[in-house]
Amino acid sequence: MRNTITTLTTLASALVLSAAANAGQLELPEGFYATAVNGQAVSTHADSIQLGAGKQVVTVRYEENNIISRELNEYKVSAPMHLVFNASTGATYQIEKSGDTIALTSRNQSVPVEVHSDTQAINKALSL
Repeated sequence: MRNTITTLTTLASALVLSAAANAGQLELPEGFYATAVNGQAVSTHADSIQLGAGKQVVTVRYEENNIISRELNEYKVSAPMHLVFNASTGATYQIEKSGDTIALTSRNQSVPVEVHSDTQAINKALSL
């Protein structure tokens, strides 16, 4: 009986720690891929990435293939963009792109985000 209680307590603790470690999620739309979260590399093949609670610096890129005509298309890959925002526990975020503007939403509400294109943004944002 005592071993069962210890095992259940350990499992409950693991679940709580796991939930705290992955407090939120960022869904990546078609053409977007993340390369890092808070300076740590992530899989570029993921459709979503897990986030901790609090300040996040997510590095993303996007690619577009604009078909101009049957013989001509224009393929673009963006420079890295660093999205700086505060993630809430249990929230799911989406990236929206309109022209050259990048926005972040959660539950159809706009989320304050800073978009930086220089690599020093990571160090600055994480030190705040």
